[in-house]
Amino acid sequence: MYFWYILKNYIKNFLITLFAFAFLFVLVDYSFNFSKLPNSSNLQILYLFYMFIYAIFLIYPLALVFGFLLTLNKMIKFNELVSFYSLGFSPFKVLKPFLVLSISVFLLMSFLQFNKLAYVNQYAKAIKNNMQLRNKNIFLKFNNKIVYIKELNPILKKAYNLKVFVLENNELVKIITTKEASFIDNKWQSKLSKVLILNKDKWIVTYKKNLSFLENFKPKILSNLKSLNNISFYDAYIAIKYFKNIDLNRILSIVFFKIFTPLSLIVLIMILFIIAPIHIRLSNIAIFMIKSVTFSIVIWGGELLLFKFTKQGVLPYYVLAFPFVILVLLFLILRRYR
Repeated sequence: MYFWYILKNYIKNFLITLFAFAFLFVLVDYSFNFSKLPNSSNLQILYLFYMFIYAIFLIYPLALVFGFLLTLNKMIKFNELVSFYSLGFSPFKVLKPFLVLSISVFLLMSFLQFNKLAYVNQYAKAIKNNMQLRNKNIFLKFNNKIVYIKELNPILKKAYNLKVFVLENNELVKIITTKEASFIDNKWQSKLSKVLILNKDKWIVTYKKNLSFLENFKPKILSNLKSLNNISFYDAYIAIKYFKNIDLNRILSIVFFKIFTPLSLIVLIMILFIIAPIHIRLSNIAIFMIKSVTFSIVIWGGELLLFKFTKQGVLPYYVLAFPFVILVLLFLILRRYR
């Protein structure tokens, strides 16, 4: 019964904190970008929805800690925590409901980062830019091909003025050019393409209709390799596996930020539980809460700052794991001496 009692209170406080922060985030963003949004009320509502989902992904680690602090504060003030210890409950047993929910939320959010929800911020940006989210002059190596795209629209999944240089043993053997191609069924398809094939030092020119090429050359991956605002876990895997000569530091910094930021704050929950007073008379609970909230914001903000630096290439991506490692070591030290 104790497990469900603590879990129920933690879920309630977590959801209150999460939605409150998300609504505040959306309200501030909307007030700043209202003049840039289209006049259509439907598009404005869709923009607010996308930003709300994006805010949840961004803020949920901090909401886990704040929800925990609200629950812990109630347990201390009403002598519930000391009662659990008096009944013979171990600290881990009391902490277990908090860990179960925190890890479950982390796994759920990580699972959602494998699909299109990872790109809600880009969808919102496209609405703000009147659906004109385009990238220009993309030049990448993909397997044994070199690809040039003059203009890419990742929302419509279309590429304009596309050229594909096919290599064999580092020698050019084929060139495919098309004015427009669409990404359909995991492949790029063009209604009319010009194909040049090198045959005995001579170029043979042919024209092909409904040509399919560049499998797994995803438009969202291309867009993010250019702008690097976001990328799903699956697309990050595809980019690392298939694309050549790209800056992996930027892609891995996004992945590490999405993984190690929530993990760091989950470890912080464990640390705060260990150092928390068990009774209101043993220390000033208000001071403890203020320090805990401040430290939580510092950790979360520090991860955001490191993410900005790693995404720009100033720092290597693995520095995003440093706060997590430091907090784990701190937890092990506190656990040993408490």
